[in-house]
Amino acid sequence: MSKTYTQQLLDQLEDINRIPRKSGNRGPVTEYLKKWAESLGFSFKEDHVQNLNIKVPGTEGYEKSPIVVLQAHTDMVCEKTPESTHDFSKDPIEHVIEGDWLTAKDTSLGADNGIGVAMAMVAAADSHIAHPPLELVFTTDEEVGLWGADEIKPGFIEGKILLNLDSEELGILTVGCAGAVISHIDYTLDRKAPESGKAALSLSIEGFRGGHSGGDIHRNRGNATAELIRGLEALGREIPFAIGEISGGSAMNAISRSAKALVVVNEEEAQKVLERWADFGKSVVLENSEVEQDASWSADRADLPGSVFSSADSQSLVKALRLVPHGVIHMNAALPDQVETSINFGVLLTTEKGVRITTMQRGSVRSRLVEITDRLESFARLSGGEYSLETFMDPWQPDWNSPLVKKSQDLWKKHIGSEAKLEVTHGALECGVIGNLSGAMDMISFGPDIENPHSPDERMRISSVEPAFTFLIKLLEELK
Repeated sequence: MSKTYTQQLLDQLEDINRIPRKSGNRGPVTEYLKKWAESLGFSFKEDHVQNLNIKVPGTEGYEKSPIVVLQAHTDMVCEKTPESTHDFSKDPIEHVIEGDWLTAKDTSLGADNGIGVAMAMVAAADSHIAHPPLELVFTTDEEVGLWGADEIKPGFIEGKILLNLDSEELGILTVGCAGAVISHIDYTLDRKAPESGKAALSLSIEGFRGGHSGGDIHRNRGNATAELIRGLEALGREIPFAIGEISGGSAMNAISRSAKALVVVNEEEAQKVLERWADFGKSVVLENSEVEQDASWSADRADLPGSVFSSADSQSLVKALRLVPHGVIHMNAALPDQVETSINFGVLLTTEKGVRITTMQRGSVRSRLVEITDRLESFARLSGGEYSLETFMDPWQPDWNSPLVKKSQDLWKKHIGSEAKLEVTHGALECGVIGNLSGAMDMISFGPDIENPHSPDERMRISSVEPAFTFLIKLLEELK
């Protein structure tokens, strides 16, 4: 007996998840897809950053139909619980089924966007599915700034109809998306050996839910890094300290789940610091209790570091970082329930020269995306930091008169039995980059239900997989 499409897709996702594919580790998953294409007789081309375009001939009667591009990204955000020993460089993702949900054991699942890759593969390989000529465009390094898509050169993609398979809510047809900017601010700070009579203390805020800086930025989730800075700034008003190490967050596009600092104080002040941090930690846990049920704090003695920033530099740094914006800046006036502009205080780390912060700004209106980025640059210069812009990606502006959008709405109602909602997502999709490159592309994005991507709580609703894939099949049938 043949497998259901749901089972085919879950099996294919599990096969993909056996391959380490953290952003930057492009080789293994690219080779896997090339071997899969070769086994089915599909030709392919690969570019200089290992983006793949796999050519799939149209089925009988569709040979001369317009080419349809099925597009997904191959990398994943690798997050795990504090107690997990998972090694993302070699260990497979371990699938766990909990009722109607597929999740992973102590790690992010990688359904973002592994299920999109699986949908494209099954649609191309199943001989019972009628379709036009296809280009399966699998891009690399999407999760670190759409880098793979941004490197695509003219001529790499031929098709002018693009179905992006990277949306995460069943019944939503995405017709536009925010642009995104990645910014860095570097603070150069001198280090020196701590004086005698000092004590080292490790202070942390952790256990926050985190999540996607696009899809979850409006959900009132705490940012552990911002809370750590808040606590240090309050502490510094009473007790001078020097910072040995400071860090928070794991990715520019993930809301910070944990942050910690190693501080050095006079030995006679150490117990007071521990008490003050306990008071602060309890306040943070209480304030966030409705959303962050697992939030926690810790304050412990630690080994004295070999060097620290000066106390004056440490206080100045903390006061500056207290002003780094985080969260929603503007809601969308046309679609009031959707975010228009936001900024994520993503990563804080200690470097050889001092401290670096990395933020991601998102916006569906280009001028406002520029404005919040300019404001961040002004803050950097006023606070003594060196600003650098890594990536600027334009928004995907919706085409409300798109023939593909109209056809998709009609097919959703006919075959799924409900009205599809149109959305301009606050998450950055590769459609904006690819559409601007290729010009005049008709594009939509869709997918099954995925919750809490970019975190160990990521999960996919199993019952949503079949309708999402059914819609894809019916749409391919109609694009003759």
